[in-house]
Amino acid sequence: MICAFPKKLAGLGAIAVVLAVPAQAQEPPAIWTGFYAGAHAGYGWAIDEPAPFDVSGGVLGMHAGYNYQMGLTVLGIEGDYTGSWMEDTQSAGGARVTLDVDYVASIRGRLGNALGNALLYGTIGYAWADAGTSGLGVSRTTDFDGLVLGAGMDYKFAPDWSARVEGLNYWLSPDRNGQDIDDLDAAVVRAGITWHLPSSY
Repeated sequence: MICAFPKKLAGLGAIAVVLAVPAQAQEPPAIWTGFYAGAHAGYGWAIDEPAPFDVSGGVLGMHAGYNYQMGLTVLGIEGDYTGSWMEDTQSAGGARVTLDVDYVASIRGRLGNALGNALLYGTIGYAWADAGTSGLGVSRTTDFDGLVLGAGMDYKFAPDWSARVEGLNYWLSPDRNGQDIDDLDAAVVRAGITWHLPSSY
């Protein structure tokens, strides 16, 4: 009996150590914290474009940013540049006129929730774009800027790599310079792949 008593104390001590582990130690590892960069491709279309144009087409670009994970909450900032093949050509006044979007870019904040290897997030920020018209031997380019809002999901399929899918809506106004130019409202759906710096988490 005397020999068994220390064993019972050791067992109780082990249980006490387990119970004394702080709650934060049970939180998931911060696998999203750190810098990242990647590429994306998808499809976009203009909303409420001037008749009779139906502007749409592929997009291809790059993105980079930084995430900071606190428990299940992930805060981040991201910038992107996306080349665009959104365009349409129609007959106007007996001539062929092309309306096209050259690129869209943005700097956005992100707020997400980590669910295992998945990160669901919303994003909002400032965006700018370049679009123009050409026809009758004349071309005109206009700069646009405004708001971008969207949501998406990143998924870590390897320690340093993730895949993503996201949708973004742009509400952009032109730098008119005395010209009568419509706003540029567009939607983009895109998928991408991202590399996460190994030393950052």
